[in-house]
Formats: sequence, structure tokens, C-alpha cells
Amino acid sequence: MRDLDRPTRVPLEDAADLSGLDRAKIFAAPEDPGDRPAWRAALTRWRDGAGPPPRYPAWTRNCFAVCVAWLWDTFLYDSGRGVFTPETFLAHGVREFGGYDAVVLWHAYPVIGLDGRDQFAFYRDVPGIAMLVAALRRRGVRVLLDYNPWAAGGEPHAEALAALVDDLGADGVFLDTLREGGTDLRTALGPDVALESESAVPLGRVPDHAMSWAQWFGDSATPGVLRTKWFERRHMLHHTRRWHRDHSDELHSAWMNGCGILVWENVFGSWVGWNARDRALLRAMLPVQRRFARLFHSGEWTPLVDEAAPWLPASRWSDGDTTLWTVVNRSGRPYEGPLLGVDPGVECHDAVTGARLGPGAYGRIQARGVGAVEGAPGGAPP
Repeated sequence: MRDLDRPTRVPLEDAADLSGLDRAKIFAAPEDPGDRPAWRAALTRWRDGAGPPPRYPAWTRNCFAVCVAWLWDTFLYDSGRGVFTPETFLAHGVREFGGYDAVVLWHAYPVIGLDGRDQFAFYRDVPGIAMLVAALRRRGVRVLLDYNPWAAGGEPHAEALAALVDDLGADGVFLDTLREGGTDLRTALGPDVALESESAVPLGRVPDHAMSWAQWFGDSATPGVLRTKWFERRHMLHHTRRWHRDHSDELHSAWMNGCGILVWENVFGSWVGWNARDRALLRAMLPVQRRFARLFHSGEWTPLVDEAAPWLPASRWSDGDTTLWTVVNRSGRPYEGPLLGVDPGVECHDAVTGARLGPGAYGRIQARGVGAVEGAPGGAPP
């Protein structure tokens, strides 16, 4: 099992130069809640003057759930009939996870090298692959192809990949093993094809890389702030620890940071299935994330604020009219009580059920669970 990357501590004193944070993956939360206002102020100073706004395909900012699917997975391919079964695959995704916004169609690795075909032929030689892409897209699911830069042979990669994306009608490319795609690749694909890197994108390439994997990002005990999401709110990250059996840490971080999750159960032919609790958590999260997507990519974000208890951290998202708090229960025990440390007179509702919450947003969160609290103008129900 791969080690987790360590989170980066944010200096709160003598912090005139914060450029050392540029290479961070996650900004660790301060252990002392009293340090959080200074921590948020330091993060804001670091982000000031971030640079030109990005040009991203509009769909990427609402892409909260991505599945990596091996082309010959039995959920996706019926070997007896020799046909793809996108309806079965997507129905399973809705039932178990809450539905996918995008799919990475995994093709060559680890079987490439068994014959003379290059990575592009591993797509082109698949009967019905274009129809599969079209069927997924008709059902509102975006499609990413996998690019393996380490695979030798074949045509020049940038031109071959661009032609393949165009021929199959794909929406984007996953950059296997790469933190960023080269300029030649970006130019060949054009701005309307989304790029998703495998790890933290260098800040200079955030404007033309719409998405990235938050892969094996280590975090603080209280979920910290994802560097790239804080730097550019419209950039979408997908948390993943593909060999883990417990995904609650990734789910908590995604919930607190307004970002996405990568579902990957068939890992190169090894089954690493999600447990029932984590599947249920994602099913609860996704409807709220999709409904409030605009708040997550354009509203004012205040991390680690209004907490009711040390084990119940919250993020606040607001556009001036609607306010949403995303809350996580970091403890191993169910919690019932005020979900937020707010004025008891604030009228709040459960953003999942619409039910009115009592003073101080009184409610219940299961062990290692999540909650969503919506504050509406004048206390009106959502």
C-alpha cells in the first residue's frame, strides 16, 4: 500500500513569503482552533493575484463523481453476447454510488506489450467503442480516454491522441502518471477537451488543466484545504486511494472542499470494492453537491468555521442569498445536538431532506458521517 503524502503546514508567523505553499497538495488544518482565523488569512494572502481565469469546459466544474472502468469489466461488457452494456453499468452506478458524472474508459495497461499493438490501437481495435462512448454521452455521462505517455511506439502521441478523441467523440483525457500535459498535447487537443492529471497540477498549468486526481493526499486530523481548489475554485479534484477499503477520509475531505470522488473498484483486474457505509455516504453527498454546484465553484468559501464541537468541523459556502454548511463527524460515534456553532436564532434546514432543524441547527450525524445545513433568507424552507 502506497504511503500518503504529508499535508503542508501553513506558517502563521513571519509569513511575508508564502511561496513555499505553491508545491503543497493539502494545507493542514491548525491543531488549535484559535489559529484558524490567522490560517485563513494566510491562505487568502497566498492566493491573491492568482492569475488569469481559466478556460475550462463548463461541464467539468459539476463533475463530482468519476468512475474508472476497465473496458472488459463484466458490469460494462457482456462477453457472452460480445456487446457493451452501458445501461447495466450506469444503473449499477446509480444504485450503489448515486450515479456517475464521467467515466474513464481504461484500455491498455497492464496488458499492453502482449502483442505489437500500441496504446491507440487498444482503443481503435475494440468493436463498438464509438457506440459505447455515444451511449454514455447520451445518458449525460462524460467520457475520458486514458493516455499512457510511457508507452513507446506508434504515431507521435499528441497527434494520434487528438485524432482518437475526435473520432470517438470523447470529452477529455486522463493523463496517466502525469502531473501536467505538455504544450504540444494541449495544443493538439484544443481547449474544449478537458485534461485531468494524476496528481497535483503545477500552479502555472491550472488555467488549462480543468481537473486532477487528489491521489493519496495525506491530510490533517481535521480535514485541511486542497491547494488547487483554493487557488482556483472552478478546478475539480477527485479524491482517490484506490487500494484502500475505508474511503471516509477522502469523502470527508471532498465534502469539506466542495470537490469530487473517483470510484475505482476493479483496479487492473483486482477487486477492491467499496464498503456499504462509504457507498451510502457518496449517495447522500452527490445530490447536494450537484444541487449546490454553483456555490462550490463560485460562492464565498470559508473553511473550518462555525463548528459546534472539535470533532464536527464545517465549511461555509455562501452567495449572499443562500448559505450552505458542509459538516463531517470525525468521531466513531453517532452525534446528536447542534450541528453548528451559530446563533440559535438562525433558521436552518437539512439540505438533504428539507426538514427544519432546531436552534443551533440541532440534528443528528452518524459515526464518520456527513451533514448539510442550508440557511435561507428569512428562514424560508429550501
